Amino acid sequence: MNIYQKIAEVMKDIQYLAKDDRIQFGSTDYKAVSEEKVTSTVRESLIKNGIVIIPVEQSHHREGTLSTVDVSYRIQNIEDPEDYIVAKSSGTGTDTQDKGVGKAMTYAYKYLLLRTFAIPTGDDPDKISSAELDAKVKKEADKRAKEEVKKPDGIKHRPLVCSKCGAPITAMKLKSGKELAAQDVADIYGVCIECLKKEKEAAKAK
Repeated sequence: MNIYQKIAEVMKDIQYLAKDDRIQFGSTDYKAVSEEKVTSTVRESLIKNGIVIIPVEQSHHREGTLSTVDVSYRIQNIEDPEDYIVAKSSGTGTDTQDKGVGKAMTYAYKYLLLRTFAIPTGDDPDKISSAELDAKVKKEADKRAKEEVKKPDGIKHRPLVCSKCGAPITAMKLKSGKELAAQDVADIYGVCIECLKKEKEAAKAK
């Protein structure tokens, strides 16, 4: 069989994948099929039908906490080195540290499998646009930033969430070596470390 025939066999093997995961953040709440379920199910059929999938090219960029990757995958017929196709997929991932690209690649690979093998998952959670989700997250972040949380010590503290991007506020080490607790960073600056860096860079540029 050629690679197209083998892809068709995988499509016959996997008729449907039920959602097994729940995505919740801010006011957003929807069901989705997990990457683990997609990969484990498709992997079994790939082995059975003699197909391997290898990432052969990747580019990525980051804006704030959002990382985006574009990946080219080689879908190879193991019985014939010259029989393969190259498919492209993109993904995004949000992380305040260094895991954004990894999350984006996971998303890209998951959707490569779902789209290449035309696997239905029921109602589409992506009917909600990214812009709509971003607006909801920003609205929640703005609302939390305006509220003051009263602690048992009687002192009012700001929420541990960035007033600009909605990311969690974490502890920060100053140049002097002193470490500010997350609550102190929130009370003093009101933004996460990434947004604080951007503010400082913008101030230097003026």
